Amino acid sequence: MIVPLTLGDFLERAEHVYGGREAVVDESSPPGGGLGRFTYARFGAMARSLAAALDDLGIGQNERVAIVSPNAARFLLSLFGVSAFGRILVPVNFRLNAEEIRYIIEHSGASVLLVDPDLDEPLRDIPVKHRVVLGAASDPQLFLRANAQPRLAVADENATASINYTSGTTARPKGVQLTHRNCWLNAVTFGWHLALTDRDVYLHTLPTFHCNGWGMPYAVTGMGVRQVVIRKIDGEEILRRIEAEGVTILNCAPAVVAAVLDAAAARRGKGAAIPGRGRVRVVVAGAPPPSKTIERVETELGWEFIQIYGLTETAPLLTINRAPAEWGGLDAAERAKRLCRAGVPGVACASRWTARARCWRAPTTSSRATGSSRRRRPRRSPTAGSTPATAAIARTPTSSSATARRTSSSPAARTSPPSRSRTACSSIPRWPRSR
Repeated sequence: MIVPLTLGDFLERAEHVYGGREAVVDESSPPGGGLGRFTYARFGAMARSLAAALDDLGIGQNERVAIVSPNAARFLLSLFGVSAFGRILVPVNFRLNAEEIRYIIEHSGASVLLVDPDLDEPLRDIPVKHRVVLGAASDPQLFLRANAQPRLAVADENATASINYTSGTTARPKGVQLTHRNCWLNAVTFGWHLALTDRDVYLHTLPTFHCNGWGMPYAVTGMGVRQVVIRKIDGEEILRRIEAEGVTILNCAPAVVAAVLDAAAARRGKGAAIPGRGRVRVVVAGAPPPSKTIERVETELGWEFIQIYGLTETAPLLTINRAPAEWGGLDAAERAKRLCRAGVPGVACASRWTARARCWRAPTTSSRATGSSRRRRPRRSPTAGSTPATAAIARTPTSSSATARRTSSSPAARTSPPSRSRTACSSIPRWPRSR
């Protein structure tokens, strides 16, 4: 019997196994008001309430629901309340300007826009069928319905769970469709490599809009991990939350690591202790930090440093560099030097590379009217993207690409490792080896 792998699995397990456990610690007083602390039983009830609210709005299967918000408990609920009940979530980078956000909303064909109160005024002129400002005023409509029973569910693991827009460094932002299977496998693989357990406490320093928080919200929910929300990044505030909430793991970019190191240095100057020594694991991606920074994390903070590499198109985890047991006898400088590397492929990550993530095309006028998500096949652009990975988005060659078609259809092209050209998209790359 083949059981579809869908995001609802993580929510159901959290409710069943950890229903009485504290699930989320929201910000105490964010704009619009926070949700406080609530259990996984309450988490599930609020996610179903959101799904039922979308039912009542007439939002059909596979319709898109966009959200523009910094980290917040309501964002975490939307990851499940939208995707686990038959709709497609479109998390939008809240740092973009209004015109860029308008483009993404229109390109995705979103029927609903959930917007943070801080962004209400700048985004007021974006046309969308249903617009809801998140906060205490809209909570009864969205999250506080009693005994809600959503009408839709997900039966196909290959259904789209989210459309995540890239940064648009070469052109307009491109929407990458991540399926339930993509997200499920990434969450399980990621949690496995990080040795995630129900004893962990996760701090949301990574923006949730960024590839659904690298998929960590799904993994930590399924494992019953307590999740601490932080809205604005500040080094001292991160240290305070780690101390107050007993945080054991966080994901972030190198700039956040630098801010924490500066805050820790200021603490030491005042004779204050640095929390988390021997307990915290910090997972870093975005750019490889200098080996000296890695060394400082492990010596000055006493935290374990883990480096990963991934892409939106691969859901996102590809490689991981976590110090193996064989490095136990190395001095701090040599260990940091080795941790600078991209690492080794994660379990099953190579197969996700060859899966060819789908590129979202804006719906036609007729499909917007019917709520259909049917798309035309996208064309291949020989100059699109700046890395081999961006070419992994499935595209159809243009009529002038006869040579490329002949090459890609040949047996040699199907079996040989890819070159570093932009057209290599169907073979497993040669992975760097840690020595």
